[in-house]
Amino acid sequence: MKVDHLKVGPIRTNCYLIGDEATNKALVIDAGGETEQILEQLRQRGLKLELIVATHGHFDHHDGVRLLKEQTGARFLMHQADVFGLKTTDAPQPDGFLQDNDNVECGRLNFKIIHTPGHSPGGICLYSEKEKVLFSGDTLFLGTYGRVDLPYSDEAAMINSLKRLLNLPPETVVFPGHGKATTIGAEQNVIETAW
Repeated sequence: MKVDHLKVGPIRTNCYLIGDEATNKALVIDAGGETEQILEQLRQRGLKLELIVATHGHFDHHDGVRLLKEQTGARFLMHQADVFGLKTTDAPQPDGFLQDNDNVECGRLNFKIIHTPGHSPGGICLYSEKEKVLFSGDTLFLGTYGRVDLPYSDEAAMINSLKRLLNLPPETVVFPGHGKATTIGAEQNVIETAW
C-alpha cells in the first residue's frame, strides 16, 4: 500500500490517494476539491481509481467527487446518515452506503469501516489491520479530536467513538482529515481526557 497525501479545497482538507501497486487499483478518501490534482497523481502513478470514499458529509470532504467520478467511473461510498450534507455541493448520490464493520476492498487492500459518529452522525474511519493505519476523517487529529459544536454534532457520541479507537493497537498510524499524521498511542491522553 502506498499513500499519497494531497491538500485540497479552500480549507486544505487532507485527501488520500491509496494505491495497490500489485493491481494498479486505487481508492481516494475525502476528495474535497482540486480534482485535477488528484487526476494528475493517478496518471503519474499509473493507477485506475476504483473507489471514492467520504469519511463524512461536510463539503470539504466531498466537493470534488462529481468531477472525479465523471472522469474515472469510480464508485462513490459513504455512510447513509451523512447524505444530507451532499446538498452543500454538487456531489452525486452515493453508489452504496458503508456501515459499521463493513469491509472495503480495492485490489489487495482491505479496510474495515468503523462508524464514528460525533463530529457528524455518519462519520466513519477506515482501518487496515494489516498495514496498521487508520484514516480518521474529522474524528481524531494530532493533539485533539473533531469539533462537536456544529449542527448535527454530538459530544456523547464522539466520546464513545474515541473510546472505540483507543482499542486499536497503539502503533496504528492515524491519517486525519486535517493536519499532520499521528498514532493512536500518541493520542491516548487526548482520547482519555475527552471523557
